[in-house]
Amino acid sequence: MTEQSGCVVADQQTVAASPVQKLHARSLSAPTRHTFWKGRVALYAALKSLGVETGNRVIMPAYTCFAVPLAVQLSGARPVYADIDPRTFDLTLDSVEAAWNEHRGDSIRAVIIQHTYGIPADSRAIVDWAHARGIGVIEDCAHVCGGTYLDHKGAWRPVGSLGDIAISSSHWSKPVSTGLGGWASTYNPVLSNKLQCFRERECSSPSWRESMSLAAAMALRETFSLPWMYWFARSAYRTLSGLGLLVPSSTPEEAEGTLSSDFAKRMSGVQEWVLRRRVANVSEQARRRNLKAEYDAVLQAASVRPLDLPAYAEPVLACYPVRINEKARVLELARRRWIELGDWYRKPVDHPSSSLEIFDYRAGVCPAGECAAQQVVTLPMHRHMTRSTVRRTVSFIRDFIRAESRLD
Repeated sequence: MTEQSGCVVADQQTVAASPVQKLHARSLSAPTRHTFWKGRVALYAALKSLGVETGNRVIMPAYTCFAVPLAVQLSGARPVYADIDPRTFDLTLDSVEAAWNEHRGDSIRAVIIQHTYGIPADSRAIVDWAHARGIGVIEDCAHVCGGTYLDHKGAWRPVGSLGDIAISSSHWSKPVSTGLGGWASTYNPVLSNKLQCFRERECSSPSWRESMSLAAAMALRETFSLPWMYWFARSAYRTLSGLGLLVPSSTPEEAEGTLSSDFAKRMSGVQEWVLRRRVANVSEQARRRNLKAEYDAVLQAASVRPLDLPAYAEPVLACYPVRINEKARVLELARRRWIELGDWYRKPVDHPSSSLEIFDYRAGVCPAGECAAQQVVTLPMHRHMTRSTVRRTVSFIRDFIRAESRLD
């Protein structure tokens, strides 16, 4: 073993063997956190740490942001899309096995389990299946703000603790936000060392201009984060980002699926400071649990179907998904009435382009994911949502559904 730039580098033989042979090592008492400029950089670092490379394939859900297959493609691998459970919006073991069987002759090196909207997937079944085949597991916890699921012994565990590496995002829309940002964490000391080496040796620091622009945007967000200002704030951010006055969520190179020279960056000092404060705010989880219960009750009273979750999952939601047949119409009406409704996934691989071939997705491959993209709107869970705004939002949904049913 040698030491370079403050990280320990294993010899070549150990590096090649560790992703499969040492996946289950858990000698760390708590997961170590390695921070990056964006969540997609954290995912890229996780894939590289698991040994994913050119010629490999990675199984992932077809109801996700394009940043997920982007990271896979940048690692040299190709995505394999698996359909979601319409109830939880997550991967299931059956969907993973179906994707595996279709690509049995290919070198599948990893599975990405996304806990969509903060709803825990049945990770234990998928992790057991993957590890029995020497396949690494990354848990995508970009939407997770706490929450628990059952492990192999029937005990409740924090979401993200069953796979080999968990990645998180602190993007604008996420429960813990630093504007942009993300991190990777693991209980495995070998993988932790690889992540740290990647961060120190492969990543640059953001420029002073990028750090200050992001800090200014975070300050503006605190001013314009009230529910009735949502549509204005979203439009203003896109305009200012397009003009280069604010740091954009995605660069042109990322949108095209290509690796830019400055893709791999660490978190800025401002992001690190904000992250430490907000991760330590345990009251946020309790507030979101209470808000979910409020949504459940008000939706039920309005004869709108609330979430129906499996017994293995105790979520803390990033947002509350509701299915509506006329999604585009309800979003446009919400914008005109200044009611905050989210549209996290407009496509099974959410991307601004009309073509998803950039990220290897073919129409019809995952019908449940495509259906969810056409139907699901999301109800906000941020700290400015009160009982009165919850009831106003749900009343708007109820009235829209009733009006549509009369037209039918």
